[in-house]
Amino acid sequence: MLTIGPHQHASQVIIAPMAGVTDRPYRNMCRQFGAHWMVSEMITSDVRLWKSVKSRQRLAYHDEAGPRWIQIAGAEPEMMAEAARLNQARGAQIIDI
Repeated sequence: MLTIGPHQHASQVIIAPMAGVTDRPYRNMCRQFGAHWMVSEMITSDVRLWKSVKSRQRLAYHDEAGPRWIQIAGAEPEMMAEAARLNQARGAQIIDI
């Protein structure tokens, strides 16, 4: 049994975040084959870059089945914290930094 915060599942296998691979269609396919734990592609912590097509696609997880697990990439603590808050507001349930 794997427990992360309030999320618990028997599966201990986690599909790792891979830029250019673990996009929404890939996560949906994995879910259809029984995967439970999946991390989105890495999302930049620099919110100024969130308007790009790629970032918008990576941020479009709000209506996916949970747990919605995202990973934030960055180096500045303040930016990382702000990106975490904004992703939580968008529906992220697990945030990996």
